[in-house]
Amino acid sequence: MNDDFTEEQKNYLAGFFTGVSHGGLTFAQAEPAAGPQPLEAPPEEKKKKLIPEEQFKVDQHPFDALPRLNDLAKADAHPEKPDIFRFKWNGLFWLAPVVEGYMCRLRIPGGVVTANQVRALSDIADDIASGFLQITTRNNFQVRVIQPKDTPELLRRIQDCGLHSRGSGADNLRNFTSNPTSGIDPHELIDVLPYVRDLAHVVINSLEFYDLPRKFNVSYDSGGLTKVAEDTNDIGLRAIKLNEPSEGHPLHGKIKAGVYFQILLGGVTGHKEFAENAGVICRPEDSVEVVAALTKVFIENGNRGNRKKARMVYLI
Repeated sequence: MNDDFTEEQKNYLAGFFTGVSHGGLTFAQAEPAAGPQPLEAPPEEKKKKLIPEEQFKVDQHPFDALPRLNDLAKADAHPEKPDIFRFKWNGLFWLAPVVEGYMCRLRIPGGVVTANQVRALSDIADDIASGFLQITTRNNFQVRVIQPKDTPELLRRIQDCGLHSRGSGADNLRNFTSNPTSGIDPHELIDVLPYVRDLAHVVINSLEFYDLPRKFNVSYDSGGLTKVAEDTNDIGLRAIKLNEPSEGHPLHGKIKAGVYFQILLGGVTGHKEFAENAGVICRPEDSVEVVAALTKVFIENGNRGNRKKARMVYLI
């Protein structure tokens, strides 16, 4: 302390910093508990303020609604409003009033399937659906017009061929997209499929990623000739190649020459917003952790009171 402070100010500052050093928390002490935490019902006065979708999740976790789906299948009965919302966690969308039946959306990271899997899906579509498969804009398949009585068989047969529909609808991370020629494009900077698969593996095995404020899109672009629309996603990762920063550059000595992912944030074309460069790059080997961390920020802070504003761009 210098002579610019009065004696009273010096005493105050000494006491303040002594209190901080003895009673303050370190960053380690302030870290949250690791791992997903179970959903807890809020106090009664807060319950009344929840929008219906959030209330449905509090009343019963959607993955716990499978017995209800089986009961409706036995009776070949139509779902009620809470059922319609919760069943989307297993990829089942009730199509009424357009048609009385479900549509099932799968989860196929990067859109990679085997010939045997496509044949199995074709058989499912012929046996218990409309006879057609739909290819979606997110490298995915949909099977349409499944009757309530056939939903257990549908989910079982999808799993039997090595695929699944878990978390493909409602307040979840949607199918992770990448360039359709990933791994075979001779001009791509990096094959992004391994990162797409790793991210899908992390998400499907982590309960915390199944309670978002609303849907969420992630896409990887390899920098090759055949592009993917990574800027239409909440998080886009665009492969770029950097030279070694020259002496005097702010990044000189901090990064090496090579391929990195440029992070884009805030795309949602239905709201006429494209993801913009966030001014951040990451190493490919860190990209799955970066996406997971950004998604957790959205889970914690995204708008749960207005679903029209429940996207990353509005949080930003």
